[in-house]
Amino acid sequence: MPDPLSPEWTAASEFAEYVQKNTGNIYALTSLLLGEGAVAEKTAMKTFTELYTRYLHDDFIPQPFSLDAYRECIQQCSRAAEECSLFVSNGLAWEDQIVQVLWYGMLLPLPAISTILEQSVPVLKTRLRHVREQMCRLETLRPEANLFVV
Repeated sequence: MPDPLSPEWTAASEFAEYVQKNTGNIYALTSLLLGEGAVAEKTAMKTFTELYTRYLHDDFIPQPFSLDAYRECIQQCSRAAEECSLFVSNGLAWEDQIVQVLWYGMLLPLPAISTILEQSVPVLKTRLRHVREQMCRLETLRPEANLFVV
């Protein structure tokens, strides 16, 4: 049994707490970007694996609201989307999908999204306006649903 007072054990338990606090947000982000299922789960695990590697090399300090976790998750989702060809969904570019998910799905404030994506708030507002216009355009193009059972 490892010594519970050793630095490695303390680091692992500290990171385990961080994972426990952030698993829901990271899995929600991967599910919203990639769809629910095995790809989202695998991507969430890859996110925490990469963060743990950085944590062991002192490149990462866990915080309650970790912008690094969101950034890493978005990078992992981008890689997974590229592998699965998921970049265009609902007629939106991948970058617009990310902004849409962070704003409408994760309900993050614009300053937090600005920090995560390293883009100014005015640029994000322009992207969100574009996303709303695209979604409205798609709504008007959808045919009426046929509710009759054949």
